[in-house]
Amino acid sequence: MRTTDRDRCGYRIVAVSLALILLVQGAAALDATFVVGENGSWYHGDVMVEGVSMYEFSEPGFLGESVPIAASNITVTNASGPVPFEEQRAGTISFPEGSYTIGYDAPISDRHFTVVLESDAAITVVLPDAFGITNPLLGYTGTGAEVEKIPEGTRIAWEDERVVEVRFYDAFQEQILVIFGTFWVGLVIIFLVPYYLTRRKQE
Repeated sequence: MRTTDRDRCGYRIVAVSLALILLVQGAAALDATFVVGENGSWYHGDVMVEGVSMYEFSEPGFLGESVPIAASNITVTNASGPVPFEEQRAGTISFPEGSYTIGYDAPISDRHFTVVLESDAAITVVLPDAFGITNPLLGYTGTGAEVEKIPEGTRIAWEDERVVEVRFYDAFQEQILVIFGTFWVGLVIIFLVPYYLTRRKQE
């Protein structure tokens, strides 16, 4: 039985759609590793990509949109070594289409690390031993994170994410929180105990 023109048109649409999906997936980031500096004010990133000719350095804005960041010490390398690139608009570089590892440094504000990639990828963030994330009042790792202590500090990993966020702190910040909490607990006790004793006398 001969396939109708309508059916063949449908097959062509499906084929084109699959080709577009494969093309988008081919341009995806494969792996990304970010190492926070010893003082917590900057990080170094290494992002593996394939099938791309442009890369944007960005972080999430207030509404979740991509906001360019001030990247420095940028390198683009492949199996043959360094590859020349051109800086385009703010936070964007271009290079010959291919597969690369893109390295760069970027600042961290208020010990709050955020990054947004072009597509989902395996993402790893490494914190120095001086910083922690376990206190829920001071630290945050976002959903789906796997946290592991390693000799270098703390390893935080996501299996398949595009946007990640880590808020970390040092021992001094934790001490300040404990002192502040103890102070307020003391005030509550000072005011509540006399009130409680007065109520008991009235009863």
